[in-house]
Amino acid sequence: MEYYREIDIKSWQDIQQFCLDKWNNLDKSLPSMVFSKDDLEYLGQLIEPAVKDELGVDVSIKSAIMFISAPKFVQDMHVDGFTIERINASNSALNLPILNCNEGPMYWYSGEYYLTKSKMNNLKYLQINWTTEPSLACRKVITKPTLVKINVPHHIENLSDSPRLMLSIRFNPDIQLG
Repeated sequence: MEYYREIDIKSWQDIQQFCLDKWNNLDKSLPSMVFSKDDLEYLGQLIEPAVKDELGVDVSIKSAIMFISAPKFVQDMHVDGFTIERINASNSALNLPILNCNEGPMYWYSGEYYLTKSKMNNLKYLQINWTTEPSLACRKVITKPTLVKINVPHHIENLSDSPRLMLSIRFNPDIQLG
C-alpha cells in the first residue's frame, strides 16, 4: 500500500510565506486555521497548476487547513471523515510543511478496526476501535510537499520544542494513492 508520495510544488516557498504571514496574525493558542474564499483562491492559483504538471490531474481545492501542533504534541490516532461511512470524505491530502516539520513524523497503522464518531465535533476525525492489535505500517517525516493517505489509521507527533505548522489540502476530485 502506498501511504505517501512526495511531489514537486514549485511555488512551495510562496505558500510557506503566505501561511507564515497568516499565522503571525493568528491567536497562537489555536490548533488550526481553516482557509476560505480569497485565501483558497490564492492557494489554488499556486497549487492547482503544480498538481496538474506533476500528476497530470485537473483538480480544484476542496479545503485547506493549517494544522498547528504545540511543542511535544502527540495527536490521537484517527481516520479523517465526518461520518462513519466516510461519505464525501477525501482519501488523500497534500501536506505542505510550513514551519518546524523536521521533527514531526506521521505514522500509519494497519489492523482490524471499526469507526465511530469522534468526540471532537469540530474536526473531521473518526475514532478507531481496534479489534486486533494495531501494527505500525509506515512512518514518514514530511519535509517536502507530500500526498498522504488519510482514510486509514494515522497520526502525527511533534517531537520538537517549537510549534509545528503543516498545511493540509484536500482536492476535487480526490487524488488516489495506491
